[in-house]
Amino acid sequence: MNNSVPERPDLHGFPLVLLFGNRKVVVVGAGKIASRKIDGLIAGGAKNITVIAPDATEHIKELARKEAVVYVERTFQESDLDDAFFAMTATDIPEVNRNVFLAGEARNIFVNSADDPVNCSSILMSTVRQGDVTIAISTAGKSPAFAKWIRKYLQGRLGPEYGVLIGLVNDERERVRAQGISSEDINWDPAFDFAIVEKVREDKLDEVRQYISGFVQKAIESLSPDPDFVATEQ
Repeated sequence: MNNSVPERPDLHGFPLVLLFGNRKVVVVGAGKIASRKIDGLIAGGAKNITVIAPDATEHIKELARKEAVVYVERTFQESDLDDAFFAMTATDIPEVNRNVFLAGEARNIFVNSADDPVNCSSILMSTVRQGDVTIAISTAGKSPAFAKWIRKYLQGRLGPEYGVLIGLVNDERERVRAQGISSEDINWDPAFDFAIVEKVREDKLDEVRQYISGFVQKAIESLSPDPDFVATEQ
């Protein structure tokens, strides 16, 4: 009997945000782990989720009744990925995970397999969200426990004031771009000084706006105009 564990692949990669929208996401498996993964997909904006498994948790069945997901009560078929944008497996059956991975590879679809890095072309990162602020944490698959710990650590320190501050900074950024100036040429660090964060906590938003506008205007005055810049940066 061969009990050898497959060599762990290199999971260092390029961090990326997927904008799911109505693009089809396929989840193979419908147990407790799949339930958590599906909740994360929904929180991440996925609106077209198909779940495939012979049986499902009550939570997933309830999501199906609410039309948050489409539940297909059967085993996986390769053709399930024909029109998919992204696929995820959450099963304890290596053969199923492998079949989903190979079907994804054949169709150039990214696949994530829960706790099965050999059958992954993408990995999920632990995330902290606060308004429009998202912090993603990865240990290249080596310590999910540490990623979970640092997520909890950051969650306790990233309050709602940071989401508000990001909105104020973005307002000023749009004003800069409207003048045909690249916002990348501005040093925005002063906006995130702890003293400014504290003023946001105290709801002194007009004072914060004036401060941000003031240092940005000084920065603009020190720049040379770039005639080739078009205000379309993302």
